[in-house]
Amino acid sequence: MKNNQIFPAMIFIGAGAYYLTHLFAPEVAAQWMTWETLLIWLGLALSMDGFFSKAGSALLPGIFMIGIGVHFHAIALYPNWPNNIGILAAFFGIACMIAFLRTQKDFLFVGILSICIGALFLFFEPAVERIAEASDSFSFIWPLLLLVLGVFLLFRRKKKRHRKGAFRKR
Repeated sequence: MKNNQIFPAMIFIGAGAYYLTHLFAPEVAAQWMTWETLLIWLGLALSMDGFFSKAGSALLPGIFMIGIGVHFHAIALYPNWPNNIGILAAFFGIACMIAFLRTQKDFLFVGILSICIGALFLFFEPAVERIAEASDSFSFIWPLLLLVLGVFLLFRRKKKRHRKGAFRKR
């Protein structure tokens, strides 16, 4: 199987399974064929495409989509499932860590930071509430910090590595 055909193949397999489920088991389709399941299937298709490709660029969004789909299914199925931003941060961190293990590039720090933020939101809710109360008067700073960080990352130039003994222009 060629690597460039994994994503479309998974989409066709998912569409076929969806229509066969509606045809032969409509009660199962009514319960499980929802937008959450579609999100999981698209995430699985992206993940497989990212895992089997050399660059692995689709692995991170694919695993994160699977996590979001599982999260929304779990909210409907389990009444005690946590429903705050911490679970999404934890899923994003897990996706970053898996992408780092596959590509060995760029995602280690972001993954660890996201998992720590997710754990803070999930397990230390009183501390998060105190931070939120303290930051209410400065609520405009967080969006500005996020915008500045995004613009910085967008326009940051990577440092060029020079070979030893190579001619440099001054």
